[in-house]
Amino acid sequence: MPQFALRRFGQRALVLSLTLAALALLGVVLAYWTWAWFAPQSEPRLQVSSIDTGSTAAAGTLFGRVVGEVAAKTGIAIRLLGVVAASGGRKGNAVVQVDGRQILAVSEGGDIEPGVRLAEVHVDHVILERGGIREILTLPEPRASLPASPAATGK
Repeated sequence: MPQFALRRFGQRALVLSLTLAALALLGVVLAYWTWAWFAPQSEPRLQVSSIDTGSTAAAGTLFGRVVGEVAAKTGIAIRLLGVVAASGGRKGNAVVQVDGRQILAVSEGGDIEPGVRLAEVHVDHVILERGGIREILTLPEPRASLPASPAATGK
């Protein structure tokens, strides 16, 4: 009889351990699929097109006459931080941040990085030239500051 009870106890322990292992595996699978379905989606990264579309003057014969060359918004990782517009026959200057790390002061006509030239400097934007294509880079809008509280001003 004791051998029979010991064998029965061993079977129960084996069934219990297999049941717990199956439940743990089910928990892992449910956790994975819950995360896959309900996790926040990451923002897609914009791809910079390296295709040279050419000038808008080439399309002028297809869709009518092109009045003037318009600069497009830039898609490269350059951020305009400030400008010193040209005056008195001097060249303008711009302060730019390249790839979120390097900050450069560039004169009008100078290279920001290989293949990207600062073509024009205006009061609120600059025109870059990359591969013969002109692109516009504008200054960021200033953030509206909150009015100071009376406690902060000492009144």
